[in-house]
Amino acid sequence: MDVRALRYFVAVAEEGSVHAGARRLLVAQPALSQAIRRLEREVGGAVFRRSHLGVELTVAGAALLEHARFIIGYLDGATEQVRETARERPEPCRPVLRVGLIEGRLAAAELTGTIMDAFRQEHPELRVRVRELNFTEQFDAVLNGTVDVAVVRPPYEHELLDVVPLFSEPSVLAVSVAHPLAAAPEVEVEQLLQRPMLEIIRAPRAWRDFWHLAELRNERSHSVPSAAVTLLQLQYDLLAGPALATVAASAWRMALEDPMLRAVPVPDAPRNAVGIGFRRHGARPEVRSFVATARRVAGELIDLVPGGRLLPEPA
Repeated sequence: MDVRALRYFVAVAEEGSVHAGARRLLVAQPALSQAIRRLEREVGGAVFRRSHLGVELTVAGAALLEHARFIIGYLDGATEQVRETARERPEPCRPVLRVGLIEGRLAAAELTGTIMDAFRQEHPELRVRVRELNFTEQFDAVLNGTVDVAVVRPPYEHELLDVVPLFSEPSVLAVSVAHPLAAAPEVEVEQLLQRPMLEIIRAPRAWRDFWHLAELRNERSHSVPSAAVTLLQLQYDLLAGPALATVAASAWRMALEDPMLRAVPVPDAPRNAVGIGFRRHGARPEVRSFVATARRVAGELIDLVPGGRLLPEPA
């Protein structure tokens, strides 16, 4: 299967149209369309339903998308790892632990830096490499081996992935100052269900549904597709229009706060969680040690995270 065709397929799926996919990839639209048709012949069926509004994934296309992202992530991770090795200066051989952090220092809110510092002090024999992960890659990076362990923001389930919970924190509503809800001291989830909400279309389904309040909305209001994969991009989308979004309270404190935006408490919104993700089978002792360090730091310093609550470790 042609990896370039898979990249084309993922871009079209995430953008919702062949034209937008071609523009994102800086390729000619006819060449992209031909690659998609060849891919459909290879898999034995249509991967998109086409209409004047754009394209939608078929059942086969939705299945392919998950595998395509995994394959692309695996190849990109392998390429980057080889390049890093080639650039390194010779030094005494030390084991390497590659740690992924969703949105960098925001991964575990106020505890991220302390977790990393504590682990490095406990394991001076290791070289710890940190990779910042975005919304779309935080789980795939673990599954495809780009990182050995990652601080992630569930929900997400995969038969090859374990996530040990650390703590939960409140979610808040992020809106433009011009939005009718911006002046409210707080809002209830019910007030959000009739209003357009940003939907992070490039993120895994379970994750985007959680932040989109999908289980509660029941299609009662339309979504506003957002191609954002970072908080900065999400901030731009919030500033650009009337749609709203629920975000982690720490994301607002540490990244999104802006004079043209407001954070409004939503006391009855589902709390969001922070956890440590790693591959289920064959986890290295260093990975288990990282999990233990993160759990210990969270237990000792949870009061540093406003509204933070420790989560029990699975039996």
